[in-house]
Amino acid sequence: MEEMPPKKKRNQEEGEQRDLEKEAKAARLVFLLFGHGTQSEPEPKPKPACPPSPSSSSDHDGESNSDDDNDFSAEGLRARDAALSVCKSVVSISASTDGDPPSTFACTGTVVAHEGSATWIITSASLIRKPESDTEVHEPHAVKIEVLLHNKKVVKGRLLMYDLLYNVAIVSIARAKLPAAMLNDLPDSYFLTPGLVVAVARKFESGRLQMKRGETLRAACELDCDELMVSTCQFEQNFFIGGLLVDLEKRILGMNFIDERTTPFLPVQIVGRCLRHFKAYGEVKQPWLGIRGRSLHLLESARLEEICHKFSKPPSGVFVDMVLIHRPILQPAVPHPGHFFQLFPF
Repeated sequence: MEEMPPKKKRNQEEGEQRDLEKEAKAARLVFLLFGHGTQSEPEPKPKPACPPSPSSSSDHDGESNSDDDNDFSAEGLRARDAALSVCKSVVSISASTDGDPPSTFACTGTVVAHEGSATWIITSASLIRKPESDTEVHEPHAVKIEVLLHNKKVVKGRLLMYDLLYNVAIVSIARAKLPAAMLNDLPDSYFLTPGLVVAVARKFESGRLQMKRGETLRAACELDCDELMVSTCQFEQNFFIGGLLVDLEKRILGMNFIDERTTPFLPVQIVGRCLRHFKAYGEVKQPWLGIRGRSLHLLESARLEEICHKFSKPPSGVFVDMVLIHRPILQPAVPHPGHFFQLFPF
């Protein structure tokens, strides 16, 4: 193998030195502007043999500077701006019981209203759900609720309402000077096209704002709630439960939950309706005529083709799977499968 001429070798070494100096200046600029990272590249940490347990209580569980947090690309900065646009409304909630065994559960909540001398926070009903149970909750009087605000102040919370069907709960604290997030409905066709999103949460132990990026999927969730939708935001930590899903245009899309294989979220339209129902009726009302349906854009292609043959133009709205007719007292409700095609606009 021929040896490189001295002059050419010297030029190559000088070029490599200039590249190193440029990288050092760029790292220094990032450090000065954003306060993250160091002037030198940190040593890579070994990957764990298995992901951390969602029940882990370590202060640093899932809280290290992630790729999302250190992404200074145009898209990464937009995601960070979207998370920061709601950060003052995002709180962390801890619920603890003295049962046998005692339990503690922490998740994220969002300030949504100020009513009289109280501030209302909407979150997941998982806050008071008993471990390993989908239908049982702790007695509200036996649960101690604490709320960590964005300024790391901890205040006492009180459970006002929970609904296990939609897995939502409302917690009240003494009125605080916090902005209420606006749960505005989205356009009818918003979820027809996948879009970039960021899941936002706050961890109770440290108070730090957390974020995970992903995109919405045009797919139905596997959980037993047809209204749930799915995103690709990947997280295993429970404190993301009850947090907001926001797009890069800073619109709130819904409330995040957690599942083994997917990241489901309850669309903002339904979260907002739960809040309005509680304001009006003191609970989330269920209709006497129960209609179970799905958005048309979530149906299989074969079913959509069958529907299109029955209409002169492509329809939009909701396909009814089942109608539950409530009969008089002492007679059970009778489900009627929706073998007919009835379309309702959003």
